[in-house]
Amino acid sequence: MGTIATAIADKRLKIALAATLLFLSALLIPAQPAYADIAGDINDWLAGMLRDASNWMFSKQADVLKGIGYDGILGADFDSMLTTSGNVSMYDIAHGVWKVAILPIGCGVLSLVFTVKLIQISQRIDGNASMPGVKEVVFLLVFFAVFLFLIQHSFELMQSIYEVVGLAIDRVLGLFGTGGALNLPAVSIVTTDDDIPALLAMLIVSLISWVVVLTAYVVALVVCWARALQLYIMAAFSPIPLAFMALDDTRQIGVGYLKSFTAVCIAGLIILILLIAFPIVLGGITGANPGTGTPVDTVANGLTYALQYLAMCILLILSLVKSGAWARDIVSGF
Repeated sequence: MGTIATAIADKRLKIALAATLLFLSALLIPAQPAYADIAGDINDWLAGMLRDASNWMFSKQADVLKGIGYDGILGADFDSMLTTSGNVSMYDIAHGVWKVAILPIGCGVLSLVFTVKLIQISQRIDGNASMPGVKEVVFLLVFFAVFLFLIQHSFELMQSIYEVVGLAIDRVLGLFGTGGALNLPAVSIVTTDDDIPALLAMLIVSLISWVVVLTAYVVALVVCWARALQLYIMAAFSPIPLAFMALDDTRQIGVGYLKSFTAVCIAGLIILILLIAFPIVLGGITGANPGTGTPVDTVANGLTYALQYLAMCILLILSLVKSGAWARDIVSGF
C-alpha cells in the first residue's frame, strides 16, 4: 500500500509541475507579436544626425558669404570704406596726400599744358590774323580756369563718381535684398533619405566645401579691400591725369583714368550682384538620378548635387577675381 501511495503522489507532483510550467509559459507569450528593430532605429538616428549636420554646414556657408554684402565694405561711404581704430583713417591719408603733394603737381602740369597751348596759338598768329589770335587766347584762359577748377576739386569729383555707383548699389539692394537663404531639404532629395553612404558622402563634401567657401570669403574680402585701397590711391593722384586732359595730344590719359576709376567703382556693384545671386543659384541645384532603381541612385544623386555645389563655389571665387576685368570690359564700351 505504501508503494502505491508514493507512486500516486509522485504522479500528482509531476502533473502539478507540468501544469505550472505550462501556465508560466502561457504568461510569457504576448497577445500580439512584437519585435525590436534595433538596426533600423540606429540607421534612422545616424541618418538624421548626418542629415542635420550637412544641412547646418551648408546653410552656415551661405550665411558666411552673405556676411560681406552691403553691410560690409561695399555699402560703406567713401570716407569710411576702410575703418580704423585710431584718429587717422585711409581716407584722411589719401586726402592729405592729394592736398599736400599731388595737387601742386597737377597745377604745375596744367601750367605746362597751358604754356604749350599758348605757344601753339602764337605760332598760328600772323600779321593779318591778330584778332582771331586774341580770341583763341581768351578761349584758352577760360579753358584754363575750367580745368583749374576741376583739378582743385578732383578729389570731390572722384568721390561723386563713387557715390553715383553707390546709389546704384542701394537700389539693387532695395530690389533683391541680401539674397535668399539656402533651403537644402527643399532642393536636395538626398537630405530627405536615410541612406547612410549618400549622407556620409554629403557630409564629406560639406566639409570640403567649407574650405572652398572660406576661400571665397577671403577672396571676396581681399577683392573688396583692394578695391577700396585702389579707389583711395586713384582719387589721391587724380589731379595729374585730369591736367593732361587739357592738351589734345595727352587727352586720352585723362579719359582713360576716368574710365579706370569708374570701372573700379562698378566692380563693387558686380561683386554685390554675385554675392546676392550665389545663394539663389545654389537653391536651383538638383542632383542627377541615374534611374537604375537601386541604392546607387541615391548615392549618385547626392554626389552630383554636392559636386555641383563645389563647382558653384569655385565659380564664385573666379567671378570675384574677374569682377574688375568685367567692369573694365563694361566701361571700355563707353
